[in-house]
Amino acid sequence: MYQQYYTVMHDRTKPLPQILSSYPRGSKELRGLYTRRFTPNDAYDWFTSRGVQLKTESDGRMFPDTDDSQTIIDAIANAAIRSGVRLRLKEKVENVKWRENHNDKGKCFALKLSSKTQSQERIINEEVFDAVVLATGSFPVGLDIARSLGHKIVMPVPSLFTLDAKDLVKENGLFHGLAGVSLPWARLSLTVTDDMKSSSDLLPCDETERSETKITSNIQEKKGRGAKKKSSSISQEGPLLITHHGLSGPATLRLSAFAAREFHAVNYRCKVHVHFCPKWEEEQRLVNGISGTGHAILTDELWKMTQLIPKRKISTGCPLFMKKLEYEASGPIIPKRLWSTLVEYSSISTDMTWGNASKSMIRSLAAALTSFPLTVTSKGTFKEEFVTAGGIHLKEVHMTNMESKIVPGLFMCGEVLDVDGVTGGFNFMNCWSTGFVAGEGAAEFCIENNQC
Repeated sequence: MYQQYYTVMHDRTKPLPQILSSYPRGSKELRGLYTRRFTPNDAYDWFTSRGVQLKTESDGRMFPDTDDSQTIIDAIANAAIRSGVRLRLKEKVENVKWRENHNDKGKCFALKLSSKTQSQERIINEEVFDAVVLATGSFPVGLDIARSLGHKIVMPVPSLFTLDAKDLVKENGLFHGLAGVSLPWARLSLTVTDDMKSSSDLLPCDETERSETKITSNIQEKKGRGAKKKSSSISQEGPLLITHHGLSGPATLRLSAFAAREFHAVNYRCKVHVHFCPKWEEEQRLVNGISGTGHAILTDELWKMTQLIPKRKISTGCPLFMKKLEYEASGPIIPKRLWSTLVEYSSISTDMTWGNASKSMIRSLAAALTSFPLTVTSKGTFKEEFVTAGGIHLKEVHMTNMESKIVPGLFMCGEVLDVDGVTGGFNFMNCWSTGFVAGEGAAEFCIENNQC
């Protein structure tokens, strides 16, 4: 029988700043929820107190010990039934109106509902409710309802996707035949110009503040002009996997999330620069006390090989190893197949020995290792998951109880909000926390208004 694996949340024992750093959008707003209202520990206790035993993988993801998503579904469904929740299936919410309550003072929500009889006859009905919780994820219906009630919507765009590089992986392409090659740690960087930023910011509403991420700004001179052009570089690190289509792995997915709008602005056609050995560079700086740019450090170390192993062919394999810092790889810092490919890319013949290499050849190889230009031709999808960046503007939501600042009695939670995280259980943690607080807030709203 097929079992679908289900990441429940991320390791609750991790420091909160580390957990929040995995949210490209919404980290600042979630801080209060994760510290005072419904914390990662509260989520863990909620599931375990209902008989769900959780285990933590080495990468921080937490799963039910059954490795079966039905375990989580049953726990939530049974809790709802015990709480008296009535599930109404096969009914569609056509629209939601906030209007005067004809039977009482104040306002209420009028929901237009549609359903079908056994003979497929469509029935339209209207019902009145005191409070509404939008928990529709990234489906357009929830955003349409929020917009109709006066909320600004940050335009949803895809997040968490792989990067296709068709020109590299096609037959006779540089990376053809490298599918399956992985690196324990790499850095991907996307250079974003002002033109790309202005395109990505053209939304039907004000865009929320950016989450803190690794962004470095610099000024570049336009050639042939006196004007200065600002640019920024968005970088993310992690394990990297070369696939039949391009790049995947945590580093790729993290970059796709933190640069979701920038990728969308250029229709997923741009250049991403790959640093294949940032951990090795870090070791040189911290342990050996070497300074300078990554390219300069690597050039100097590779140039030493012309004296240490002058008769060995450069294409044979990478001569550099990690020495002192903890590192998953025990062999060379660059896998042999990838090393040979990068040597070829650097215009170094397969028969060239270290002793016969020129300084310009070594510089070229160092550049390929520290800033390889990969042309992205389109975006891929990560398995069957689909996360979006965008949703209801967070500045229009009371984050203490998830109630709308515009419509009293309207609550929202989960991915309908402009909150999204990287892969690893962070998006579910957002759903558990905001969902619990929104449900509690809606109940308190009804009680305080004597409407329940």
